Amino acid sequence: MTEKQAGRPSVTFQQAKVAAVLGVVLSTTACSRSPELDVLGSYFPAWIVCLAAALALTFAAHALFTKTKVAHELWPLPLLYPSLVCFLSCTLWLIFFE
Repeated sequence: MTEKQAGRPSVTFQQAKVAAVLGVVLSTTACSRSPELDVLGSYFPAWIVCLAAALALTFAAHALFTKTKVAHELWPLPLLYPSLVCFLSCTLWLIFFE
């Protein structure tokens, strides 16, 4: 009887283990460089810096919206400002770190 006739899988446990380890090793090679910034001697991930800049830009946009009296026409505000923070932080990260 062959392996297929006996109902056994054609891939052995050892081959599956090697394939799993190889898959993990190959998938983590892209993570070798993480963008970090040296801020006062401490390393911060780049996304924290982008998030802080996006929050500052969102506060500036809110001040501009209220000064030009556009804020009352924007709706819904609880959805607008978090979306603006997310958009700006992702955009800043793509511009400066990719």
